[in-house]
Amino acid sequence: MTAPLVLSVARPSADDVVATLDLPADHPAFAGHFPGQPVLPGVVQTDWAISLGDELLGTGCTAATDFQVKFRRVIQPGDGLELTLRHDRAKHSLSFEYRQKGEIASTGRIKLGSTP
Repeated sequence: MTAPLVLSVARPSADDVVATLDLPADHPAFAGHFPGQPVLPGVVQTDWAISLGDELLGTGCTAATDFQVKFRRVIQPGDGLELTLRHDRAKHSLSFEYRQKGEIASTGRIKLGSTP
Protein backbone atom coordinates (compact mmCIF):
# COMPACT_ATOMS: atom_id res chain seq x y z
CA MET A 1 0.00 0.00 0.00
CA THR A 2 1.23 3.48 -0.81
CA ALA A 3 2.57 5.03 2.37
CA PRO A 4 1.57 8.57 3.35
CA LEU A 5 3.99 11.45 2.97
CA VAL A 6 6.01 11.92 6.16
CA LEU A 7 6.11 15.66 6.86
CA SER A 8 8.31 15.57 9.97
CA VAL A 9 9.94 13.13 12.37
CA ALA A 10 10.83 13.57 16.04
CA ARG A 11 12.95 11.04 17.92
CA PRO A 12 12.28 11.08 21.67
CA SER A 13 14.68 8.10 22.01
CA ALA A 14 16.51 5.54 19.89
CA ASP A 15 13.49 3.22 19.99
CA ASP A 16 10.71 5.81 19.66
CA VAL A 17 9.64 8.03 16.80
CA VAL A 18 6.78 10.47 16.24
CA ALA A 19 5.94 11.14 12.60
CA THR A 20 3.57 13.78 11.27
CA LEU A 21 1.82 12.37 8.19
CA ASP A 22 0.11 14.04 5.25
CA LEU A 23 -3.09 12.20 4.41
CA PRO A 24 -4.71 13.95 1.43
CA ALA A 25 -8.32 13.30 0.52
CA ASP A 26 -7.29 11.59 -2.72
CA HIS A 27 -4.89 9.08 -1.10
CA PRO A 28 -5.36 5.64 -2.72
CA ALA A 29 -5.87 3.98 0.71
CA PHE A 30 -9.41 5.39 0.74
CA ALA A 31 -10.43 3.98 -2.64
CA GLY A 32 -13.51 1.80 -2.21
CA HIS A 33 -13.47 1.86 1.60
CA PHE A 34 -16.35 3.06 1.92
CA PRO A 35 -17.97 4.91 -1.00
CA GLY A 36 -19.63 8.09 0.19
CA GLN A 37 -17.90 8.01 3.58
CA PRO A 38 -14.27 6.92 3.13
CA VAL A 39 -12.24 5.75 6.13
CA LEU A 40 -8.67 4.56 6.52
CA PRO A 41 -8.80 0.75 6.81
CA GLY A 42 -7.22 -0.89 9.84
CA VAL A 43 -5.11 -3.16 7.66
CA VAL A 44 -3.59 -0.06 6.04
CA GLN A 45 -2.88 1.50 9.44
CA THR A 46 -1.10 -1.69 10.50
CA ASP A 47 0.84 -1.94 7.22
CA TRP A 48 2.01 1.68 7.54
CA ALA A 49 3.13 1.09 11.14
CA ILE A 50 5.20 -1.94 10.07
CA SER A 51 6.77 -0.28 7.03
CA LEU A 52 7.46 3.06 8.74
CA GLY A 53 8.75 1.19 11.79
CA ASP A 54 11.33 -0.51 9.59
CA GLU A 55 12.15 2.69 7.71
CA LEU A 56 12.39 5.02 10.71
CA LEU A 57 13.47 2.66 13.51
CA GLY A 58 15.29 -0.09 11.59
CA THR A 59 13.16 -2.91 13.00
CA GLY A 60 14.25 -5.26 10.19
CA CYS A 61 10.73 -6.66 10.14
CA THR A 62 9.89 -8.80 7.12
CA ALA A 63 7.04 -10.72 8.76
CA ALA A 64 4.69 -10.00 11.64
CA THR A 65 2.24 -11.91 13.83
CA ASP A 66 0.00 -11.39 16.84
CA PHE A 67 -1.64 -8.17 15.71
CA GLN A 68 -3.55 -6.32 18.41
CA VAL A 69 -5.37 -3.17 17.28
CA LYS A 70 -7.95 -0.97 19.02
CA PHE A 71 -9.91 1.67 17.16
CA ARG A 72 -11.27 4.72 18.95
CA ARG A 73 -11.96 7.18 16.13
CA VAL A 74 -12.48 6.93 12.39
CA ILE A 75 -9.64 8.34 10.28
CA GLN A 76 -11.05 10.10 7.24
CA PRO A 77 -9.50 11.79 4.20
CA GLY A 78 -7.75 15.06 4.88
CA ASP A 79 -7.41 14.44 8.62
CA GLY A 80 -4.15 15.60 10.14
CA LEU A 81 -2.40 12.50 11.44
CA GLU A 82 0.44 11.78 13.83
CA LEU A 83 1.96 8.32 14.22
CA THR A 84 3.98 7.33 17.28
CA LEU A 85 6.03 4.14 16.98
CA ARG A 86 7.85 2.34 19.79
CA HIS A 87 10.21 -0.57 19.11
CA ASP A 88 10.67 -2.96 22.06
CA ARG A 89 13.76 -4.88 21.00
CA ALA A 90 13.68 -7.24 23.99
CA LYS A 91 10.11 -8.35 23.22
CA HIS A 92 10.53 -8.18 19.41
CA SER A 93 7.46 -5.97 19.16
CA LEU A 94 6.35 -2.68 17.67
CA SER A 95 3.59 -0.61 19.21
CA PHE A 96 1.86 2.22 17.41
CA GLU A 97 -0.57 5.03 18.09
CA TYR A 98 -2.33 7.19 15.51
CA ARG A 99 -3.57 10.59 16.71
CA GLN A 100 -5.82 13.19 15.12
CA LYS A 101 -5.77 16.68 16.60
CA GLY A 102 -4.26 15.29 19.80
CA GLU A 103 -6.92 12.57 20.20
CA ILE A 104 -6.10 8.86 19.93
CA ALA A 105 -7.60 7.32 16.79
CA SER A 106 -6.09 3.84 17.09
CA THR A 107 -3.44 1.90 18.96
CA GLY A 108 -1.81 -1.44 18.37
CA ARG A 109 1.01 -3.87 19.00
CA ILE A 110 2.66 -6.21 16.54
CA LYS A 111 5.05 -9.08 17.21
CA LEU A 112 7.93 -8.71 14.77
CA GLY A 113 9.61 -11.53 12.95
CA SER A 114 11.47 -12.34 9.78
CA THR A 115 10.91 -14.75 6.95
CA PRO A 116 13.13 -17.84 6.91
